[in-house]
Amino acid sequence: MATLAFVITGAPVLLHQVGQPLAIAFCLTTACFIVIYCERAVPIVVLVSLLFQTMFVAMASPYAEQFSDLDAAKAYNFITTVGFWLTMMARLVLGWDRVSPFVLRMILATSCILGLAGIFFLLGLPLDFRGSTIYMRNIGLPVLLFQICLLVASRHELAMRQTAVLLLALMVACGYVELLAIRTWLDFTNGWTYWGLASAAMRQGADFDRDARATGIVVGDTIDFLTTGLLNSSLLGDLHIRVVRLQGPNFHPISFGYALAIFSAFVAVHGRFLLPLAAIPLLLVVGAKGALALLLLALAYCLVSRFYQGILMPIGLAVVLVLYAAFIFYTGLQIGDFHVLGLIGGIRGFLGNPAGHTLGAGGNLSTNFAGIDWSKYQHEGATDIAVESAAGVLLYQMGVAGIAVIAIYLWLARTAWRLFRNLHAPALALTTVLIATMLVNGLFQEEAWFAPLALGLILAFAGLTFGAVDRRVVSLIQDAKRSPAPNSLAAMT
Repeated sequence: MATLAFVITGAPVLLHQVGQPLAIAFCLTTACFIVIYCERAVPIVVLVSLLFQTMFVAMASPYAEQFSDLDAAKAYNFITTVGFWLTMMARLVLGWDRVSPFVLRMILATSCILGLAGIFFLLGLPLDFRGSTIYMRNIGLPVLLFQICLLVASRHELAMRQTAVLLLALMVACGYVELLAIRTWLDFTNGWTYWGLASAAMRQGADFDRDARATGIVVGDTIDFLTTGLLNSSLLGDLHIRVVRLQGPNFHPISFGYALAIFSAFVAVHGRFLLPLAAIPLLLVVGAKGALALLLLALAYCLVSRFYQGILMPIGLAVVLVLYAAFIFYTGLQIGDFHVLGLIGGIRGFLGNPAGHTLGAGGNLSTNFAGIDWSKYQHEGATDIAVESAAGVLLYQMGVAGIAVIAIYLWLARTAWRLFRNLHAPALALTTVLIATMLVNGLFQEEAWFAPLALGLILAFAGLTFGAVDRRVVSLIQDAKRSPAPNSLAAMT
């Protein structure tokens, strides 16, 4: 199945060189075919496409004239995911597949997110077609991943532990090759061309030359472009430690960091520790502080939950997360951190218009980010638009409806914890802490909620976990109904 997943991931990028309609048709056709004839392969295809598609895009980058030409090729994993989701929803609606009340309730609740976002998407289309489309995808994709994985796992027994180990091993291997032989990695992936196009686009930003004058750091070649301070933090600037920031096979450091952290946590709670230990040094070089905090909190929470499952566990988690958020906010406010300024700007925009400004208003991906005058906002103590904060952007764009979206995510975390107290499955405790921590990370990072390998990956694992629980419970109930012994059901419960 892994080979199939890589073929389906790389083929659309190759077909894109022939014609985009052909590549789109391939994505949708293969998605429909796999759901009908090999549905248990869907999760690994989705995960591989999210993790490795950009590597194939980079390999094809010599055919692009500018960095924006690669955007269309990066969209094929989303098109494939939509193909999976549409086919599965059609089967569900037409009654070809029966699901339990638990699964149906999960689908209906998360579909509310799609409905709410869809309203603001339609309102935003006339104002900013591109921006509203991007944020509809960013908000909707985690829900699609959750529902797809939930449905598949509720019907099939999946080897997700082995799959997670395999994919984490591949990511760790890619990370160490990039760390120890960066030039070989760039040669293999055509990274020289890919990052050359990316740096050319960034050099056009208004703050590029200004930052070079302020820091005294001149960006020459691709290695310089990828070099940053330790943990990518100004708080450690006095150490003067410079590292080549790892980008991973998905060519994005924050997403790579979250993928390493989430897969490491999933593998660790199932008793495999060597790979997670090997991933931690990579996380330090990636410089994804939120991902590192996510991993450490998840491991600590799951360890304690093995011995205690009382009410103090969720309360303690909430207290730790509040202190964590307060620390980041306070320190960020002291140094004029962009993420804190963006959060304040988003909240101010929400308070000024609680009904919302529509999708595409504000946000890193629909704003001329390179043209933002950060020195002005640092002087004023806030931005006048929502940027750099997923929570700020969501509230700014969707208003009160954004609070409903957050509430549904919290409901998923609460459901996972309630199930864990009864079933004691480690993956359920992990689901609780991952969702809760990622929601807090979203206060200070737009990628936390809107990058597919962040909240999207967590919800994919949540769907797999809930689906496996549902399948097991349904199986126990069916066995109990078939058993003539009066004490069988009591023994199983």
